[in-house]
Amino acid sequence: MGIFTNHKLALVAGFVLAAVIMGIGMSGDTAPAINELVGGLARWGHFLAGITWIGLLYYLNFCQVPSMGGLSAETKGELFKADSVVRRVMWWFRWGAMFTLIFGVILYMGMRHGGMTPGWDIQIGGLLGIIMWFNVWFIIWPAQKKILGIVEGATADEKLALGKRALIASRTNTILSIPMLLLMASSAHFRFFG
Repeated sequence: MGIFTNHKLALVAGFVLAAVIMGIGMSGDTAPAINELVGGLARWGHFLAGITWIGLLYYLNFCQVPSMGGLSAETKGELFKADSVVRRVMWWFRWGAMFTLIFGVILYMGMRHGGMTPGWDIQIGGLLGIIMWFNVWFIIWPAQKKILGIVEGATADEKLALGKRALIASRTNTILSIPMLLLMASSAHFRFFG
């Protein structure tokens, strides 16, 4: 069965299953209004992209980065090649961050447009998320492109400095992710701020 051996087919199967569930749910008299549907899909996209992003953030910080310290330059070179796990992780990581932001902005604008005033929990959590997104796209990813050899020409010393800079931004994101997730959850379930 291809869906169990091909990750792309498994992903497609998950979306097809979700579409079937939505179709069944919307076939009755309780179908949501279009604005509720868009809001619900944006929330689902925000969760899905956010889980991808933060899951990979934790994988990178708790598993991959600590295990790379003792590897030789040759081994790292093999791990950094095109189609390697490291490059795939960085692709999903940065696009998870991008789509989390996009869906979050859609949700926030939908709240404002719908007459809701988002509470401080969601606003502070969103600000932390934006800072984290900025770190991914403007600090971590530009550094990783040179470290991984996608952009050529960086010396070993430059790669070392870039690695330290990316690590600080990544650890900052790890630290910020914990209160950000608390505030995102509290905004809907147990507000700390009005």
